[in-house]
Amino acid sequence: MNALLFAALLARASATGAAPAPAGPEHPRVLVQNPDSVPEVPPPFQPEVSDPLLTPAPPAPQQLTSWNEALTLLRQRSTDLQSALGQLEVAAGVWRIALANLLPTVGGTLSAQYNVLNPDVPAVGGGVGGGIGGGVGSAGGFTPTPLLGLGVLTASVPVVDLASLYALGSAKESRRTAALSLAETRRQLTRGLAQALVTVSSTERLAEVNRVNLRTALERLALAQRRFELGAGTRLDVVRVEQDAQSARRNVVIGDEDLRRARETLGLALGTPSAVGLAKGLDLNTLLQAAKQSCHPLESLDRRADLATARSRLVVAERAIGIVKRQYAPTLDVTSTTTALTVNPGFAEVPIWNIGASLVLPFWDGGAREGRLRQTRGQLEQARADVIALERNVSVEVTQAKRTVQVNQATRDLADRERGLAEESDRLTRRSFEVGTGTSLELVQSAGDLRQAELALVIRDFQLRQAQVDAFLSEAACDW
Repeated sequence: MNALLFAALLARASATGAAPAPAGPEHPRVLVQNPDSVPEVPPPFQPEVSDPLLTPAPPAPQQLTSWNEALTLLRQRSTDLQSALGQLEVAAGVWRIALANLLPTVGGTLSAQYNVLNPDVPAVGGGVGGGIGGGVGSAGGFTPTPLLGLGVLTASVPVVDLASLYALGSAKESRRTAALSLAETRRQLTRGLAQALVTVSSTERLAEVNRVNLRTALERLALAQRRFELGAGTRLDVVRVEQDAQSARRNVVIGDEDLRRARETLGLALGTPSAVGLAKGLDLNTLLQAAKQSCHPLESLDRRADLATARSRLVVAERAIGIVKRQYAPTLDVTSTTTALTVNPGFAEVPIWNIGASLVLPFWDGGAREGRLRQTRGQLEQARADVIALERNVSVEVTQAKRTVQVNQATRDLADRERGLAEESDRLTRRSFEVGTGTSLELVQSAGDLRQAELALVIRDFQLRQAQVDAFLSEAACDW
């Protein structure tokens, strides 16, 4: 009986395709299911979706093709650059005025006079009587004409003027201050332009990601509607996914406005009221590399333009005190005066040519010099405090800029991994929803996580590029 029963079981196992197994507590019977009896999983659903918001954002009216083009527009239209150049010209004019105080001055006066009460008497009268007198005519053999033409030529040469001499050195330092300020303006303009380019590139990428997310949300909505039509889903599933699609639409609208604002900001940085974008296919890395070629790293942080400008202003403030102190010293000028007048007979005579010296002794001016001295000392303290504060701020700024690059690089790498995990989670959740094992709540949640991860990655890229620009320009000079 046992042999016949074993043979029957073996024959049945061979017919069903199951491997024979000894019966008993050590070897429990295992029934192997036929693989042909397992239902196949349907292929992924690929819906066709359409929406007006899926259309890419229109390009800007003006598009940049290279860094040199942007730099050319910046030179031509930047009001900040024009203002800095104007300050340099003002400083040059101040220096020329200071130099003029040490150079000879020559002036002339031409006048005509007529004696209304007594036309027969020359109008020279007492005005020049001390120098000419009535005896001029008899002694010189000529008489001034009734309609007297009078010409006076004066010249003055400063011999000793310590205040003006010291002011010339201060004006020269002021020119250096203006030149350093122009260099700092160029550095700040380069920084602003690079940041505006990074912002435009990042917002363009965000606009693209928003549209990709919208397309994905619409595909999920089509999938939920298909399941509802087939009876495998509920109306609640459709509403949940439709809410997620509306959120994706809102992000597209907001992202497009951010893109328009970024392009307008770039246009203002370039001195034009219209929006400016980047040409299609233009790589941001190429632009930033060209920007670095326009600037060069500094050998020492002390040579940074804003620090050098502040220190130059401190020198000017120190010299201002010296100018006021030298105003207590006397001044010595050599002067000369020549007078010519019309006469009869003949045309004109030069009866006077005086040469003299003038020594000015500034005893008391009511306290104006003391007031100016106190004023300049206060300005010196302000300039010294500005230098100390700027040195501290620059040191911290450079340290933070370098550390920010490292932090943003680390957070960008983390955001990239988070995006990868969110993408895989969304793929698996969507597949589970297709085959009926996942819920609409899980589908919407995974879609939101993926959308946030995509946007976070773009933002981290933007922050990393901005940090790299700031770190480079914090220790650079731009001489374009």
